[in-house]
Amino acid sequence: MIGITGSIGSGKSTVLAMFGELGAKTISSDTIARSFTEPNSPVIKELVSIFGEAIIDANGAPFRAKIAELAFSDKAKLNALNELLHPLVRKSFLEFLNSQNEGSIIAWEVPLLFETDAHTLCDFTVTVSVKPEVAWERVMGRGGMDQEDFKKRNLSQMDLEKKKSLSDFIVTNDNQREELKEQIAIIYSEIKKRIQK
Repeated sequence: MIGITGSIGSGKSTVLAMFGELGAKTISSDTIARSFTEPNSPVIKELVSIFGEAIIDANGAPFRAKIAELAFSDKAKLNALNELLHPLVRKSFLEFLNSQNEGSIIAWEVPLLFETDAHTLCDFTVTVSVKPEVAWERVMGRGGMDQEDFKKRNLSQMDLEKKKSLSDFIVTNDNQREELKEQIAIIYSEIKKRIQK
């Protein structure tokens, strides 16, 4: 199993998709986590108990942007959110893992790969490295987050250099998509070789 991490705006999802194109089975912790802030979330009561009624919109659904704003402005609330969601995400991931054929290569995108000890489930770890200004340009291009929020979210994660020092592979994603693709192909080939030994 390949664990993929990196800072916000580094291109983790793009790297995950590229591993998928090469044959890996892919899963994203962020996608799983988002399912718990959907209108039919099984943990709405728990979310309200952490953040208050302000996170529920007029239709009774969780307001994701408000949850993020409150969480990244208050360390205690962020910790409470992580304590609620991480076990649920881990459970969903393990269910996915157990449903895969033996011998499948799994690529798992986990923003907090090292912070949550998710790397202990992985055979290989990959950090996607990017210059901060490039990451901010990408995040700005997606909309929905101001620069202050971007900085807060990055500060809530392990330092990128530390992530790189803990990883088996480092991918640089400052330049062109084709260059990134080449890096992923080399890493995937190397991982397949190591598995076959």
